[in-house]
Amino acid sequence: MRNHKKKKTMKISDLPDDLESEILARVPAKSLWKSQTTCKRWYALFRDESFVRKNQKLGKSVRESILLCNYGVYSIGEDLHGLYNTGVGRSIEFSGKLSSLKKDPKEDLKISQIFDCDGLILWSTEGNTRLVIWNPCTGQTSQIKPRTRYRSEDIYALGYANNSKSCHSYKILRCYYYLNEQSVKVAEFEMYDLSSGSWRVLYNFTHDYAIFCDGMSLKGNTYWVAGCKETGLFLMKFDFTTEKFVRLSLPFQSFNPEDTVSLSVVKDEKLSVLHQNILEFSNVMRIWVTNKVDEADKDLSWRSDFELVVDYDKFELEGVVNVSSFLLDEENKVAVCCDIDLDDEYRNGSSRIYIVGEDMYKQVYSVKCSRSSWPLLLTYVPSLIRIQKNKPTRKKKRRLV
Repeated sequence: MRNHKKKKTMKISDLPDDLESEILARVPAKSLWKSQTTCKRWYALFRDESFVRKNQKLGKSVRESILLCNYGVYSIGEDLHGLYNTGVGRSIEFSGKLSSLKKDPKEDLKISQIFDCDGLILWSTEGNTRLVIWNPCTGQTSQIKPRTRYRSEDIYALGYANNSKSCHSYKILRCYYYLNEQSVKVAEFEMYDLSSGSWRVLYNFTHDYAIFCDGMSLKGNTYWVAGCKETGLFLMKFDFTTEKFVRLSLPFQSFNPEDTVSLSVVKDEKLSVLHQNILEFSNVMRIWVTNKVDEADKDLSWRSDFELVVDYDKFELEGVVNVSSFLLDEENKVAVCCDIDLDDEYRNGSSRIYIVGEDMYKQVYSVKCSRSSWPLLLTYVPSLIRIQKNKPTRKKKRRLV
């Protein structure tokens, strides 16, 4: 009789550590997080900064979308950038408010601002009474305490400094604008370092411009559309590495403070801008996109061969469309837009999400909302980035002799 020896099945844990790490780096972050308790080595590996950075580059994670509306954050586990390809005719549904944001399930948490960078979400509550950094993939949160106090008019930005190739130094920029005793507008800036857990004052200076849209993070830096009487609208960038502001050009020129402008990031590679001339009761929307942006780029260049022009009058919509946020599908030349259809004498209305192109319009979602909470739609790639929680150092007790 022949001896039949059983073949030993090779497991991933039997592979050399470097090969195992290389394979795991290509697995989606969410799947890795669910399997972190498989063994101690994986638990430690998924917290290693160099592995996390490699997983961000190589991991096959699917982008996810979130919607800020009615002071709540709602999620959908897909990338709405590709909604046109996955079925124009279908509707979408956002789940209920994300309960992971609240420590107390009974707490009525009203979120007014959200910002994303590398899979991390920074959010603040109504009136800026609380500022929290959150990783939706791991569920980890950390409340950021103010240096002195927060103000309801605060504007925030989340980014990182490029200090090394292996890891990023994540920071929060706090901006506060006010009129001094001479009725001159002053800008006050503070920087929070997540690694040290401390605030520091950057600088204060007078300025004559206003911010026209939510800030968007791309390659660690944050961009806004700003404007003043002399120069009109322009793109303003804050470089988290040099900690300086840089003025950049837009693909259009406007001196109208009533214009609607919005920024969006195209799959973490490009920046896109939307413009509407609302004051002239125009129903025409235009969208431009930059060329690919690298972390070392000091300037931006706009694609000369791309401009999405949408005339909403073609679709016989009631009233003037006022887009608050959007996602651009550059390949198909369509956009997923989010706006408010106001009624009831401008006190209440409904937030609607729709796909629109030069010759097509399809609404895919609608929900009642208040005028005081303009909706914001964005996407992010889940990541394993750890939020370092800094514990206050205790002072040593003096020994009495």
